[in-house]
Amino acid sequence: MRKKRNINIQGKFIICFLFISLVPLAISILVSFNSFFSILEEEAVNRLNVVADSKANQIESYFRNRRLSISQIALMSDITEAVSKYSEVYRTRGINSDQYKALDDSYRPILTYYKKNFDCDNLFLVSKTGEIVFSVNDSDNHQSLYEQAVHGKSELANAFISVMKTHRTEISRFSYDWVSDRAIVYIVAPIINGPEFAGAVIARIDDRVFEPFVKDYRGLGQSGETLLGTLVNNEALYINDFRFPGYNAVKKTVSMGEKDNIDIQNAVQGKEGKGLSVDYRGMKVLTLWRSLPLSGLGMVIKIDTSEVFASGNRLKNVLIAISFVLLVMVVTMAVLISRSISNPIKKLTLTAVRISEGNLNERASVIADDEISTLASSFNQMADRLIEAKNKVEEEREKIKEQKKMLEKVNHELDSFVYTASHDLRAPLRGVSSFASFLIEDSLDKLDDEGKTYLEGIRRGANRMSKLIDDLLTLSRMSRINNPYEQVNMNEIVSSVLERIEFDIKDYNVDIIFERNLPVVNCDKIKISEVFLNLINNAIKFSSKNNPDRPRVEIGYNDMKGYFDFFIKDNGIGIEPKYHKQIFGIFKRLHSEKEYDGTGAGLSIVKRIIEDHGGDIWVDSEYGKGSVFHFSLPKNV
Repeated sequence: MRKKRNINIQGKFIICFLFISLVPLAISILVSFNSFFSILEEEAVNRLNVVADSKANQIESYFRNRRLSISQIALMSDITEAVSKYSEVYRTRGINSDQYKALDDSYRPILTYYKKNFDCDNLFLVSKTGEIVFSVNDSDNHQSLYEQAVHGKSELANAFISVMKTHRTEISRFSYDWVSDRAIVYIVAPIINGPEFAGAVIARIDDRVFEPFVKDYRGLGQSGETLLGTLVNNEALYINDFRFPGYNAVKKTVSMGEKDNIDIQNAVQGKEGKGLSVDYRGMKVLTLWRSLPLSGLGMVIKIDTSEVFASGNRLKNVLIAISFVLLVMVVTMAVLISRSISNPIKKLTLTAVRISEGNLNERASVIADDEISTLASSFNQMADRLIEAKNKVEEEREKIKEQKKMLEKVNHELDSFVYTASHDLRAPLRGVSSFASFLIEDSLDKLDDEGKTYLEGIRRGANRMSKLIDDLLTLSRMSRINNPYEQVNMNEIVSSVLERIEFDIKDYNVDIIFERNLPVVNCDKIKISEVFLNLINNAIKFSSKNNPDRPRVEIGYNDMKGYFDFFIKDNGIGIEPKYHKQIFGIFKRLHSEKEYDGTGAGLSIVKRIIEDHGGDIWVDSEYGKGSVFHFSLPKNV
């Protein structure tokens, strides 16, 4: 077992000084430090807000201008004429026909000019039935946009269907083009010929148009950057390259629901907010996210927390250094002050130790006029009174020795008296019983019925008196004799008791229920055997008479907290609740001797034994429903 280490009084003084001086200092430093960090975070968030507003305005303005430009192109007469002619030739002759080539030679220069002036990746025309009838780059899929929409393959097809219905210019959602390895978006403008929808002119724009916006790092320090993303197939897709290019090959998408990169997940879902997060590099960042409704993008502006809180960390290091210097100063002062207080107390303690070792003439020194000197004076007075008390104790001890001798003599005389009284009482009782037996054997026929009854009463009374004397001796012996406690297997005790009363069990045809699962208990083996013998005998006696059912006795226990609860259960006549406490009194009987034999001392003896073991005994019973006698024995005796 590990010994408890006590702190001496000097150590306690030092700890108190440290607590009193350093705890307020630590609290003030912590509050100041947290306030400073909060200010730094607030300033960084404000800076990110300014950058975010600027970037959002630039991107949204770009898309508004491009939407206006493509809408103006769709209104030009040569574009209306071109889509009609391309649609007719495409439908009747096909894209590989001479007529298509001739038409293409005529209009391609114009459309190529528009593409270059519009600064888009590609420009193409779509018929009113959804076929792509012309493409400047000749690289786009000529599958019908209707078919693409039905098969859910194209954001372009969905935008075209919407434009055909509304006759308004639409910007599609961003999608990923695996051929060019770029994120792309389409601006679809309707071509109206008179009152009818004649087709659409479409500009395709890839993510390179955002490079001037996202690569402008003004206001973002050494680690800040702008990220744009869109939601594709339940994944957040980054559509621009990272500031730190080593991560571009593996970190372009984030599955929705991931633990990290919460900012881009929220942004592509149209949410706005700010907070601390972990970015694609695994770095902690202060981030701000918002959505761009016109383009359908999510935007994240972020900066590393190490850069945001750099000045705070420098302040922290300075405060730690100052705190260390203060700690050294406080410990030094605490040692000096504690020694001035603890040394007199140590001397007083040494005096107390010597007095406790028996040197009652030792006295403490009284030097100064302070509280410790007052304590020393009081201690000396206490030592003087201790000597007086010791003398009185010695006198009382002598008196107790004399009283003990007298008590031992009285106990010895009491034992002799009990033995003599019981012997002297037994002798005439045996004579009365014997003479009554002789009269019954030899002269029973000379007596009338009344005389026979009187004679039988004499013999019965003598036998009962003999049993009463035996029970009194047993009760007296149980209270005076204490056998040594030992670890006892209760299964062995009960088995031994059942063997002793085996004849009664068979004679009364008793059904004994005993599972032999009782525990091992530290107790007086002889006395506990008497407890089980008495209780089992009572259970057999009161369940074997006037019982229409076969007598049954159950023996078991309950493992309780701190003690074992043993029980003996029978299916006998039961006991009314008002008698539950009375039955444990000396010679207390609820039935006449003719109904059930015995003197009534058994339960009183059992109660005395159980209480000597620190336990308790009680009964649960109702009249006519059997009885359960419980007794408890502590686990740690």
